[in-house]
Amino acid sequence: MRAARLHEIGGTPRVDEIDPPDAEGVVRVSTVGLNPVDISIGTGRFYGGVPDTPYVIGSEAIGTGGDGRRVWMRGRWLMAEVVEQPKDWTFEVPDGIDDDVALACGIAGLTGWLAVSWRGKVTPDDTVLVLGASGTLGATALQGAKLLGAKKVIGAARRVDRIPAVADEVFDLTGTADFPAATVIVDGLWGEPLERALAAASNGVRVVQLGQSAGPAATLQSGWVRGKVADILGHSLFSLPPGVAEGGYRALCEHARDGRIGFEIESYPFDDVAEAWARQSTGSPGAKIVVRL
Repeated sequence: MRAARLHEIGGTPRVDEIDPPDAEGVVRVSTVGLNPVDISIGTGRFYGGVPDTPYVIGSEAIGTGGDGRRVWMRGRWLMAEVVEQPKDWTFEVPDGIDDDVALACGIAGLTGWLAVSWRGKVTPDDTVLVLGASGTLGATALQGAKLLGAKKVIGAARRVDRIPAVADEVFDLTGTADFPAATVIVDGLWGEPLERALAAASNGVRVVQLGQSAGPAATLQSGWVRGKVADILGHSLFSLPPGVAEGGYRALCEHARDGRIGFEIESYPFDDVAEAWARQSTGSPGAKIVVRL
């Protein structure tokens, strides 16, 4: 069978012929998503370590199991024509949604949706500020907050033209203006943007922290946290209860299928996996990158 493998850390994946998995529960893969974590692993920057090379890339995929069900999977070694089904993170894809959108609802979309619906628990009384609102994750969080009835949703990014139109306001991160006051901050950036946003936040602010695109370190003044009685809530799919993840995935798929949440998607044929990898490696493609097998 064919699989996309990385032969050296820091290199570019290519399609190889390898043996299929020798396992009972296998899935025939149709489409695979690329994510920042794939690039982080492939460049040796992933905090959880890196695998021995060569290895099959891909941490989420859509495929069909032996029982005929179409499923979304999160795991490892998934960009191959046939893969062993992950034990815990295999969810059925609802009817009426195509592979590309089902992948956008996966790692990036699900993280953003649960940031506002489960971790941050957005209410109609909230003003929600999303830091990094131009990517799939941030755009989903922004649209999700609007769907949940937030009083105001504000998207912050360096490319404000990529922020979804549902935003009530946009904030240009390249400028020096004061941040707007928010009761919920969804933070995929950390670093200076979070420092400025927290300094301006309302009392009782809830910060859902889920990324570090602006850097791994931030300096938070005690008064911002203590004086504002702030809650800083870590959020990661790696530590989610599977029941929460599965319910959130189905809900997000249904919102996407029925037009309540939308995604920007770029798809590539399998033979162009190197091009897809390069696009994801830019750090801010502004779209969900998928590879069709």
